Amino acid sequence: MMKVYQSIFEYTPDALLLIDPAGRITLANAQAETLFGYDRSELIDQPVEMLVPPRFSAQHASHRAEFMVEAHSREMGAAVELFAQRKHGGELPVDIMLSPMIVDGCHYTLCVVRDITERKAAEDERERQTAELRRLHAELELLANHDGLTGLYNWRAFYEHAGQMLKTAHRRQENTTLLMLDLDYFKQVNDRFGHAEGDRVLRAVAATLKATARENDIVARHGGEEFVVAALGLTEPESLMAAERLRGAVAAIENMKAPVTISIGVATFAPQTHKHEASRVLAELLDQADQALYAAKNNGRDQVCHFNRLAGLTQTCSRTSP
Repeated sequence: MMKVYQSIFEYTPDALLLIDPAGRITLANAQAETLFGYDRSELIDQPVEMLVPPRFSAQHASHRAEFMVEAHSREMGAAVELFAQRKHGGELPVDIMLSPMIVDGCHYTLCVVRDITERKAAEDERERQTAELRRLHAELELLANHDGLTGLYNWRAFYEHAGQMLKTAHRRQENTTLLMLDLDYFKQVNDRFGHAEGDRVLRAVAATLKATARENDIVARHGGEEFVVAALGLTEPESLMAAERLRGAVAAIENMKAPVTISIGVATFAPQTHKHEASRVLAELLDQADQALYAAKNNGRDQVCHFNRLAGLTQTCSRTSP
């Protein structure tokens, strides 16, 4: 029967080491030779720390001493990554099982070491693939919600966020302001200087609008040379001032091949006591802002018009530029 036990020890597919109370290797099987690259004679009577990477050896000796005081079977490697040191300096990831043994009245530790290089490589590959899928998902989400040219929200994302803003406005009983902005004579830029310059203008205007708007304002590209901004909590006079800031900031853009100006239509939705359908209100605001924008264009461009004052056009549209 003893020969059977010896055969089991010798031919177990995991590396087996028997460690004495002083931390010396007293027995090693064939797989231990294969795994660590040592001949058995080189392992026997040597401290087990010879099989631990130098950066861990001091800590390992301390843990080994603690284990000998309160020995109990346990797996190692599930919570932290463990590494073993091979004869010629290479390291390999391992899982370890420690089991206390009593042989002839003396306490030993059976150390079972399993090479997990392939498993670790597979886990690393899974993690890499997962990270790549997350990156691709983030990119797809960005593409789905942002305009590819300007980086602003696209119309789909704007509609979603503006709808949420309207619900917030209702809850807080605050105004919601919508600004429709359209570049003046943009077709002439494309015709005179080409679409590359037109794209450069659009990117510059988008960056300017984003930088000038308040942090919580929603800025989006509506399509073509049109942009839209939604703002929360502005009174009608404040909305005109905000629109003027945007108009002035765009007019101050430099290094373009032609001056850049915008016309802006403004609409304000006052808080209602009754609950309203956000999509319906948003459609109404867009229509009103579009009418105000049309008035600004008709009145000479490079100016701001508010829908609520369209009846008195001369008081409605402002143009502070020369």
